[in-house]
Amino acid sequence: MLYGSYALHRPPLPDGPGTLHADIAREVVATRNWAALVNGRPAEMPSRVLEAKIAVSFRLFGVADWSARLPIALSVLALAVVVFFFARRLFGWNSAALYAALLVLTWPGTFLATRDLSSLPLFVLETTIIIFILWHLLIVRRLKGGIATAVTAAACVLMLLTAAWPAMALPLAFAVACWDARRRHNPARLNQWPLMVWAISAFFFAGILEARPNPLLWLSPLPPLALLLGEWLARNEPFAIRPLGRRIAKYVFAVGLVVGAIAILFAIFGQMLFRFFHSSVVVTAGLSRIPLLIFAAAVIAGVTANLIFRLRNRHRLANCFIAGMLAGIIVSIQAGMVIASPYASSQILADAIHSELGPDDIVVIDGAYSSASSFAFYLDHPVLLALPKMASSSQLAPAPPSGMIAVDSVWNQTNRVYLWTSSDHPLSVPGQSYVVAASGGKEVLSNQPNSAGAAF
Repeated sequence: MLYGSYALHRPPLPDGPGTLHADIAREVVATRNWAALVNGRPAEMPSRVLEAKIAVSFRLFGVADWSARLPIALSVLALAVVVFFFARRLFGWNSAALYAALLVLTWPGTFLATRDLSSLPLFVLETTIIIFILWHLLIVRRLKGGIATAVTAAACVLMLLTAAWPAMALPLAFAVACWDARRRHNPARLNQWPLMVWAISAFFFAGILEARPNPLLWLSPLPPLALLLGEWLARNEPFAIRPLGRRIAKYVFAVGLVVGAIAILFAIFGQMLFRFFHSSVVVTAGLSRIPLLIFAAAVIAGVTANLIFRLRNRHRLANCFIAGMLAGIIVSIQAGMVIASPYASSQILADAIHSELGPDDIVVIDGAYSSASSFAFYLDHPVLLALPKMASSSQLAPAPPSGMIAVDSVWNQTNRVYLWTSSDHPLSVPGQSYVVAASGGKEVLSNQPNSAGAAF
């Protein structure tokens, strides 16, 4: 329900490099050509796996934002399933598998890291499956010698399907940890030590080797940490130290009440407390109170129920209420992203001009293609990039590159021109302009007024 219902439809796809995957997949479906072009140029993407999955989804369900997100949602659900069976094979307890899978699904970082169309969920899923197979072959089957080396090398090569070559360090580190655990003949280390090495290497890979570490940092170390935490919760569930568990629950209850009260305070007096964020829709708009109130209600209800059932020695139900609290936090995050979507996406601008857009009209983006990628996706019309002023004004300048156009050369012609630009720093044009759509700090200028007479 968290990943496969309303979250598939809202918020609309954001501007940014992630939506380029959807553009490529749509071109693949339309042309049946895997060398699809975006803006007249070959798409520079590290992997075609995500585009292939989105293209299959488009082929089956049609081109839409929810069908573009469907492969990501299925990857998250598949990750939870793999973690469940991995934990059950590792520790032999269904409760450990339950807790591990619940943590994968309800951890807010998982939700945040999968809101954009990126190959990150596929990478984490592939890593978990490969390491599951490595554990089975090296620990359970106890392969040795050249066969074990060949299996490890094959696992490292398979990582290149969804990531660059540094990702090969993850299965290699796990395999070395498995060999070390076998050499020490310590049954307790056979499971926990390789998982800890996996988590540390994933954290190192995400934080040091990646250019954009934040989403990967939230998700990449999650499977091994979920396995370790699930085993710890299951192991302590029937033999929980009651005074310690109750004392921790009381501390969590006190902290949760304080956090919930602060969230309610921000919801009521947010604009007064954060005047320096006056332009931010997240903390000053009237609807911005809704995510904060949902967050406060989830936290207060979760820590209260956790304390009540801890005092009654019903530890599993108390843990499940903590998972429910995390799910409520995810709902508040989703609500906040929907409210802030006009600033993150250009869907409203595309819908505003779609009814008047003719086949011969020229659509131009002032800036990088990725800065208005959702505008191009929802418009479903050829889009050009505005040539920089210095290049377009030079009389000796060569012909514009493919996919680019000098706005000055077409603005006063008979063809209608739509120009996507920033409201704060709009691109200057040589003639009269009309603002035909505006939303979220962005606007669409045209050399002709709207036929319906709407103006902004």
